[in-house]
Amino acid sequence: MSAPARVLILGAGFSGFTLARRLRKDAAAGRIELTVVEPEPYLTYKPLLPEVAGGETAPEAVLVPLRGMLKHARIVAGSVETVDAEAKVAVVRSLDGTQRPLSFDHVVFALGSVSKTLPIPGLAENAVGFSTVEEAVFLRDQVLDRVRFAAETQVEAERRRALTFVVVGGGYTGVEALAELQQLSARAIARYPELAGQHAEWVLVEAAGRIAAELPDELSDWTLTLMRRRGVTVRLHTELSSCEQGLARLSDGTQLPTVTIVWAAGVTPNPVVARAGVPRGEKGHIRCDERLRVVDASGAPLDGVWALGDDAEVPKPGSHQKPAFYPPTAQNAVRQAKVLADGLRAAIEGTEPPPYRHRSLGMMASYGGHAGAADLRGLKLRGAPAWAVDKLYHAAVLPGVRKRVRLVLGWVANGLAGRETVSTAAVRHPRRPFAEAAAQQRE
Repeated sequence: MSAPARVLILGAGFSGFTLARRLRKDAAAGRIELTVVEPEPYLTYKPLLPEVAGGETAPEAVLVPLRGMLKHARIVAGSVETVDAEAKVAVVRSLDGTQRPLSFDHVVFALGSVSKTLPIPGLAENAVGFSTVEEAVFLRDQVLDRVRFAAETQVEAERRRALTFVVVGGGYTGVEALAELQQLSARAIARYPELAGQHAEWVLVEAAGRIAAELPDELSDWTLTLMRRRGVTVRLHTELSSCEQGLARLSDGTQLPTVTIVWAAGVTPNPVVARAGVPRGEKGHIRCDERLRVVDASGAPLDGVWALGDDAEVPKPGSHQKPAFYPPTAQNAVRQAKVLADGLRAAIEGTEPPPYRHRSLGMMASYGGHAGAADLRGLKLRGAPAWAVDKLYHAAVLPGVRKRVRLVLGWVANGLAGRETVSTAAVRHPRRPFAEAAAQQRE
């Protein structure tokens, strides 16, 4: 009996997690030795991050524990330092800071993406992204804290600065985040008599001429109308020029006093990809063929090297004259993982891996307040029907039955009792009360 093939999956986002789940029977049967490298102990279900920010969904409801769901795999808690595809070894930095080599027969790049930033003065120091549960929780607390500050300050200029929020990036993620956070701010303001007659100013900055451009034109236009009806200032064909000293300057000359800037202007492949020495495309994604194999400049596949999800540049069929690639969506990541599981089995058995073919199931966006937009293979929905479809979809596909039950029960509880509007920002400084008490007792 031959030794099991060593399969190393780098990353446990949507693609890596789904691939590991699809290979669990192979690992249990001893056909493969499966290792997953991931610095976090959980998968973040990112489509629900806007609801986490708005308080509709508890943070723990969108976190899927890896060790509970991937019992068949060896989980290595650490971050990837380097990958040598020829020597078939990856170097991982463990939680204790030590480096350890991991040998493999097949390596899969599933590292996901990070926020794509630009060299804008003050951006790195003063803005916050929107791609992790930590950022979503921070923004919820930030909005609630700014409302509380606005209720206490006697300086009108500081009140307006506290109640001005800027979101940069009008893709559906940015719009969903803004929509949930705006409704959170409105609920919080309503609880302060000191802010009677006041409202938060929400500004959406988008460089293109449309928002939620992933949706069909008519749904994108409807989304723009909805946002403006809710009082959002939408600035199209506009960019953020700087955000320093409590002031956001836009390319059209507008100056906005604010201390809350949300950056949702796209993502880029994980920086580890650049250090791995694998072939990459123009935008930094790993160059793949239609079978998810990493290929060199001539199109020849590298032995035992694969990529999928946000890391991968996977060609669409029929795009020879003008190359086109599948977009980095959760939908593609999950479906690529299912195909790659079959591809790895085929490669191990010495046969040809299957190609990736996928027709989009559509796009959905939830804007809170029982409103949303959805395109389900040509069936266009808006308002409450789209919102309901979005809810049903996520309740059905969130990994783990227990997670789904808790998710739905949380929604029911909020529907019956209302959402909480209390900031938990103090948990970021747990030692402060103890340190202050100790300092006072030394005096």
